[in-house]
Amino acid sequence: MTQRQHIWFRRLAGAILVMLLLYLIHLNRGLFAPIGSIFNALFFPFAASVIMYYMLRPIVGMLERRKVPRGFAVLLVYLASGLLLTIIVLTAGPFLQSQFLTFVEQVPEMVKFVSNGMESLKESQETLSPEIRDALPNVSQDLGAEWNRYASSIANSLVRAFGWMSNALVMLSLVPFILFYALKDGDQFSARLLELAPTNRRARVAAMLQELDETIASFIRGKAVVCLIVGILLLAGYAIIGLEYALVLAVIGMLANLIPFFGPFIGAAPAVLVALFQDPVKALYVVLITVLVQQIENNLISPQVMGRTLDIHPVTVIALILAAGSVTGLVGILFVVPVYAAAKVIFRHIRAMVAEGDNVTSMGPSDVGPQ
Repeated sequence: MTQRQHIWFRRLAGAILVMLLLYLIHLNRGLFAPIGSIFNALFFPFAASVIMYYMLRPIVGMLERRKVPRGFAVLLVYLASGLLLTIIVLTAGPFLQSQFLTFVEQVPEMVKFVSNGMESLKESQETLSPEIRDALPNVSQDLGAEWNRYASSIANSLVRAFGWMSNALVMLSLVPFILFYALKDGDQFSARLLELAPTNRRARVAAMLQELDETIASFIRGKAVVCLIVGILLLAGYAIIGLEYALVLAVIGMLANLIPFFGPFIGAAPAVLVALFQDPVKALYVVLITVLVQQIENNLISPQVMGRTLDIHPVTVIALILAAGSVTGLVGILFVVPVYAAAKVIFRHIRAMVAEGDNVTSMGPSDVGPQ
């Protein structure tokens, strides 16, 4: 067996073992239910802490470089963040809440307006043959039936959502404590991980941890900046055309932009519905604004802010989103891309360490380093 055949045999054997392991886990998934419950309970507070950590760490580092003790710098960042959040809530909060409640109250009327318009369009098609007219659905009745059918489901979902939010708020109350110690002692985490690695592998593990840190940080900060800019552009566009609920719709578009590829279309749907209800011509303006903002984001903002940090092909991203959405829902869609990017970094360095295996056995620890 040649060296190349030996490498491919090892890879094939490893892939088979991984699939067998996943199959065994699937067969005995009941045994892992307690672990899943613990993971679900800890995921959101730790995920929120990681996001806030990468957002606030540059500010803490800047203060520390100005000779401010790290613990005191963390407290200053906490106070400034709390003050900024309070100002935003007191100034924009009431207006946003008022717009949102009014928007929710108007949704049934908007649905009825669209259904009546489509029904009128159907009735006006006198030039069509009877077969085609009969083939057109009774939109008004269908939408009304669907709305009534889903009304109870929406109400039950809201009740479950309130229960979930109460549990989430309890868990998210841990975030300030986790975040404080992460900002204060986060730099020691990598050093302690390196102590667990073999001596002759520490240089490679250190390079892997450094690249992982840079990848996650670039994604989180870049995504936050891009979404904020997209939200501002949408708000400006909606305000220029005089669209009602512009702030709420811009916030929806900004949050939907967190979902790669499909997010902008999901975020634009409520704005198009409002525009149709207000003035059908404005629906066309909303579509144009959405397309323009996405072109600006894809060609100007994202390349400058995020660059090619993740280096993932668009087809791969779409496949990841579809797979994650079918398995884990919205949470998987939001996190699958950075998780895949991190897995790529880990796999690349592990492969490099395997390739260096022969050299490691014949060289001293001081001779081994990243290549």
